[in-house]
Amino acid sequence: MTVAEAIIGVLGAGLLGLLGLFLQAIRSDIRALATRLDRVEERLTRIEATQAEHSRLLAHMMGHGERIAALEGRAGVD
Repeated sequence: MTVAEAIIGVLGAGLLGLLGLFLQAIRSDIRALATRLDRVEERLTRIEATQAEHSRLLAHMMGHGERIAALEGRAGVD
Protein backbone atom coordinates (compact mmCIF):
# COMPACT_ATOMS: atom_id res chain seq x y z
CA MET A 1 0.00 0.00 0.00
CA THR A 2 1.35 3.36 -0.95
CA VAL A 3 1.12 6.54 1.05
CA ALA A 4 -1.48 7.93 -1.39
CA GLU A 5 -3.67 4.85 -0.95
CA ALA A 6 -3.39 5.13 2.82
CA ILE A 7 -4.36 8.82 2.74
CA ILE A 8 -7.31 8.09 0.44
CA GLY A 9 -8.41 5.27 2.74
CA VAL A 10 -8.25 7.46 5.84
CA LEU A 11 -10.05 10.34 4.13
CA GLY A 12 -12.69 7.95 2.81
CA ALA A 13 -13.29 6.48 6.26
CA GLY A 14 -13.51 9.98 7.73
CA LEU A 15 -15.95 11.05 5.05
CA LEU A 16 -18.15 8.03 5.70
CA GLY A 17 -18.05 8.79 9.43
CA LEU A 18 -19.15 12.38 8.83
CA LEU A 19 -21.89 11.19 6.51
CA GLY A 20 -23.11 8.86 9.26
CA LEU A 21 -23.22 11.71 11.77
CA PHE A 22 -25.04 13.90 9.27
CA LEU A 23 -27.64 11.21 8.62
CA GLN A 24 -28.18 10.69 12.36
CA ALA A 25 -28.78 14.42 12.79
CA ILE A 26 -31.28 14.42 9.94
CA ARG A 27 -33.07 11.40 11.41
CA SER A 28 -33.28 13.15 14.79
CA ASP A 29 -34.71 16.29 13.17
CA ILE A 30 -37.29 14.24 11.27
CA ARG A 31 -38.42 12.56 14.50
CA ALA A 32 -38.74 15.95 16.21
CA LEU A 33 -40.80 17.28 13.31
CA ALA A 34 -43.03 14.20 13.39
CA THR A 35 -43.70 14.83 17.08
CA ARG A 36 -44.54 18.47 16.41
CA LEU A 37 -46.79 17.46 13.53
CA ASP A 38 -48.68 15.06 15.81
CA ARG A 39 -49.24 17.90 18.28
CA VAL A 40 -50.47 20.20 15.49
CA GLU A 41 -52.89 17.51 14.28
CA GLU A 42 -54.25 17.06 17.82
CA ARG A 43 -54.69 20.81 18.16
CA LEU A 44 -56.44 21.02 14.78
CA THR A 45 -58.82 18.25 15.87
CA ARG A 46 -59.71 20.22 19.01
CA ILE A 47 -60.21 23.40 16.97
CA GLU A 48 -62.50 21.57 14.54
CA ALA A 49 -64.56 20.19 17.45
CA THR A 50 -64.85 23.68 18.94
CA GLN A 51 -65.90 25.10 15.59
CA ALA A 52 -68.59 22.43 15.20
CA GLU A 53 -69.90 23.18 18.70
CA HIS A 54 -69.96 26.92 17.98
CA SER A 55 -71.86 26.29 14.74
CA ARG A 56 -74.39 24.21 16.65
CA LEU A 57 -74.82 26.92 19.28
CA LEU A 58 -75.15 29.61 16.60
CA ALA A 59 -77.87 27.64 14.83
CA HIS A 60 -79.66 27.21 18.16
CA MET A 61 -79.46 30.95 18.88
CA MET A 62 -80.69 31.80 15.38
CA GLY A 63 -83.68 29.55 16.04
CA HIS A 64 -84.42 31.58 19.17
CA GLY A 65 -84.16 34.78 17.16
CA GLU A 66 -86.61 33.49 14.56
CA ARG A 67 -89.09 32.49 17.28
CA ILE A 68 -88.78 35.90 18.93
CA ALA A 69 -89.32 37.64 15.60
CA ALA A 70 -92.38 35.48 14.95
CA LEU A 71 -93.80 36.31 18.38
CA GLU A 72 -93.15 40.03 17.88
CA GLY A 73 -94.84 39.83 14.50
CA ARG A 74 -97.91 38.25 16.06
CA ALA A 75 -97.93 40.83 18.85
CA GLY A 76 -97.86 43.65 16.29
CA VAL A 77 -100.87 42.19 14.44
CA ASP A 78 -103.08 42.06 17.53
